[in-house]
Amino acid sequence: MMKKTDFISLVQDEAFIQLVMEASNPNELLEDLVQKNPKESAIIRYAFEFIQLNLANKTKMNPEDYQEILIQIQEYSNLKTFRRFFYLSRILRIAASILFIIGIGSLVVYYQLSKDPLTHFAQSNTGLANQAIIRLSDGNEQPLQNNNSVIDYKASDGEVIVRNNDNEERIENKTYSSNAVLNQVVVPFGQRQKVLLSDGTLVQLNSGSTLTFPATFEGRTREVYLKGEGFFDVFKNTEVPFIVKTDMVEIKVLGTRFNVSAYEDEKVTSTVLVEGKVNVSEKNKMFSNKQYTLAPGQGCFYSFDEQNSVVKEVDINDYILWKDGLYNFKNLTLSEVVNRVHKYYNLSIEIQGDKLSKTLISGKLVLSNDINEVMQYLSKTMEARFTKSTDGTYIMMQ
Repeated sequence: MMKKTDFISLVQDEAFIQLVMEASNPNELLEDLVQKNPKESAIIRYAFEFIQLNLANKTKMNPEDYQEILIQIQEYSNLKTFRRFFYLSRILRIAASILFIIGIGSLVVYYQLSKDPLTHFAQSNTGLANQAIIRLSDGNEQPLQNNNSVIDYKASDGEVIVRNNDNEERIENKTYSSNAVLNQVVVPFGQRQKVLLSDGTLVQLNSGSTLTFPATFEGRTREVYLKGEGFFDVFKNTEVPFIVKTDMVEIKVLGTRFNVSAYEDEKVTSTVLVEGKVNVSEKNKMFSNKQYTLAPGQGCFYSFDEQNSVVKEVDINDYILWKDGLYNFKNLTLSEVVNRVHKYYNLSIEIQGDKLSKTLISGKLVLSNDINEVMQYLSKTMEARFTKSTDGTYIMMQ
């Protein structure tokens, strides 16, 4: 069953929009959705056809049209449930509603297609390599030979300096002076890297992460795009806010320290504040995206399934010790813990038995260079055992 089947929620749902627009056989998809949700069949048909027809209209709206659409949406949302269907039927049928629908369609198009270059670049380059790399603004890709290097974008003369212990490598970045071009650091599973941005902000990237950013920050904001996990120590500039964009939320700060986890294979995006203040905004809806202000020791957790955020007090160490080679966790399933271990070491780990997989576990892992030590600790904690198959997969069982 679909979780959100009222008209407004469906036409605001990015996943539903993408499902409709990318369907190879739209009629077959529509009938399948209707069969699975017979009680909401009429609403699903309205939303489905609405998205199909109006995303093709690329006419830009003027500000007056935009405001009128917002007013009508709000009026619709304020109606009682038993009146909504009749109101919707009326606006979909009368001639005046045609303009309204075209306006909404234009807004959806604007929402989908007017994404900024940073977001477009980040979402167009999503693959992880087997080795950490830098994608420079001139199109050049440079491998990072060592784990946990510091990639310094504060260097002058158009150079990027990669430091590791006492060694450093200088990489020429020919288009360094242009703010219209973007750079990207890609960190595969099993590695970690540090990026010192041009404004002095330090970002520590966890395994399986990608950070997209301009070589130099110019303008009224400093914006980066994160996929995966990163710990941000933001250089304070009260006049130029720092913004971290992810697929589901945006975090706006002036200067502070916080952790963001936004892995594509996990259903929760988390923002945990260590010091200072951050504003977290949802970005999954076209209208009425909620905003949250965090105090130190609080975390904002956005659920992809629920499309909603929850703010709560947290133990900061549970979310930031990974950067020090430790993994602190409380009341997580063994499956969740193993998933993080897999990301850290880039090794395949299987759990035999649904009961063992869902068992809650608390503790602290020292993420040493020896995966066997980690597996032994987990096995003893769970009163289980592990073996290693011929293909290198670790298997836990009771």
